[in-house]
Amino acid sequence: MAERFTANCKKLDLKVHGDYIIGLPGETRDTIRKTIDFAKRMDTDTIQVSIAHPYPGTEFYDYAKKNNLLTIDALTDEVGHQLPVVIYPGLDRAELVEWVERFYGEYFFRARVIWRIVRKAIFNSSERRRLTKEAREYMALRSKRRKFVAGQKAAAAPAPVSSGD
Repeated sequence: MAERFTANCKKLDLKVHGDYIIGLPGETRDTIRKTIDFAKRMDTDTIQVSIAHPYPGTEFYDYAKKNNLLTIDALTDEVGHQLPVVIYPGLDRAELVEWVERFYGEYFFRARVIWRIVRKAIFNSSERRRLTKEAREYMALRSKRRKFVAGQKAAAAPAPVSSGD
């Protein structure tokens, strides 16, 4: 159904935004990979990738709490970007953030998408300014995500063993 909807929108020259959520119950590396591949097949004009958040009063929150999957960490960083608060066995916080970054990278850094963006920027000055601003914001967020992942991995790494010298 999504494929037909997207194809029909493209025929009518309607812009389509894809919104994807990773980190829901049952999520695995394989299901995330399938979601990325699906998004690339849809080839919408823009995408947003979010990490699932269990809010109190929702079934997801009750599930995460019952299964001891919640962390006590903040939902967002200091400027409002999402941070994962659910930890699944075999899919930790750092890896979820890495998958978000991989999702964006694989989606937007394809020749077809790059050409679509460059073409807009060449022929439309207001679009060029908007895209330039978005690119700067994305690169700053990408850097923050990488720092978050590095910090999470460093915190999870076992302490070095002293030789006693």
